[in-house]
Amino acid sequence: MFAAEAKAVIKQVGAHGDLISNSNLNHRMDLLTLVRVTEGRFWSVPKYKTMEYSLPELMDEHESDFSPGFEEEVLVKDFTTNVETSGGGNLGGDGEVGKAEVSANADTVDGVASPVSMVTKKVNIRTVRTRFSGRKISKDKVEMLRLRDRDKLMFVHQTVYNTGPVKLIRKTKRDGSISASCQKMLHLVVKGNRKEETSFTVPERSTFAYGLMEITGLEEETLKISCEPWVPHRSTLDMLISSDASSDDNATYSLQQVKEGVQNKIALLQPLADLSESTRSNLLKTLRELLKDGDDLVLLERTLDQCRAYERPQSQPVSSFMDLLDVSTASTALKDAVQLLVGAMDTLPDGVPVRLTSCCPDTLRVLNQLVDGLMEDGDTKLPESLPPPLQEDGELRWTAELLCSTNQMLSDQWDSPELPAEILLEVLSLVVRGLSLMQPTTD
Repeated sequence: MFAAEAKAVIKQVGAHGDLISNSNLNHRMDLLTLVRVTEGRFWSVPKYKTMEYSLPELMDEHESDFSPGFEEEVLVKDFTTNVETSGGGNLGGDGEVGKAEVSANADTVDGVASPVSMVTKKVNIRTVRTRFSGRKISKDKVEMLRLRDRDKLMFVHQTVYNTGPVKLIRKTKRDGSISASCQKMLHLVVKGNRKEETSFTVPERSTFAYGLMEITGLEEETLKISCEPWVPHRSTLDMLISSDASSDDNATYSLQQVKEGVQNKIALLQPLADLSESTRSNLLKTLRELLKDGDDLVLLERTLDQCRAYERPQSQPVSSFMDLLDVSTASTALKDAVQLLVGAMDTLPDGVPVRLTSCCPDTLRVLNQLVDGLMEDGDTKLPESLPPPLQEDGELRWTAELLCSTNQMLSDQWDSPELPAEILLEVLSLVVRGLSLMQPTTD
């Protein structure tokens, strides 16, 4: 919650859309660190992978003593956020950047214990460009990066960090149910009538956001540095939502785009159902195993993307999955179906693929019915009888509510700034349908 608020504030105070939110505040990003950026085959949602190399290490000669110089400035001073929600409460603001609060007796409070300043640290890009642009890179160094067709190589030229420790507080006073989105975002499962208080501290100088510069010329083995910071492009749907059209028109158009996207892709998943029951079962079992390590899911998608130049992955679960799929004899349609499913899983927020692949058959059946309803013109409603994971306090309740969002703006149901709600709904629908096709057949 705080990271999302911090990113929103950073955007308000003048950033040009070139800052990327750090998904793991325990992971510090150093200046000049290399980052691989990949856009999926089916969705243009960028994925960032920090590499164990820095820009100077791309050079043949030793560059460990290189110091580009940097400058720091306060981006946001005394940032604080205190968001309270209650059953009938409304959120309001006092006009001050970075502060939002509401009066009344709150059911949920999210915020920071004391104000904190955010500082931006920028490398002297002119010094970096003068030192490295136009220099030769050995073929061995280029191969070391193991870049694929849709990969871009970047380096960190800017970071945003907190000047002091940030103590985050969450208090819950509940009589009934807590919103599914709060449960999802904070991984809380609240049952019954209870009070809950959670707090933790983010260490000082944690990286909240960072900016990237693109490196090109690798194919010619000559390093070139972009003249402008790299800006993740927004999806077409995201831009439509931000247009001057009315909210109702935007909601209808966005949902129509989602339906069309799912309908166009869902037929590609059908070859999954044509696999033998034993193969489907073994693939699902192996998929659950490799999902224990998020990096394995990324590796599996990259491996599937390069089937023509297949190299046996170092990960045993990924290798086992590829062996079961038997890529040397599998049809193109089957490989496309598997890649679509894996790509959709990799686009979902962290932790969601594990929950979906391990949920009970009844839960998956209901979700699949909701996907069917999404494809229809009428409103989709939740059944009266639901499996525990889909009930009010269930860990997958938010997925059911998202699949039913036909009469309101999707953005009202999802508060993540990293993944447009329309893409989230599309990939969720495809994962549910793909997993349903791989379930054992029943009489």
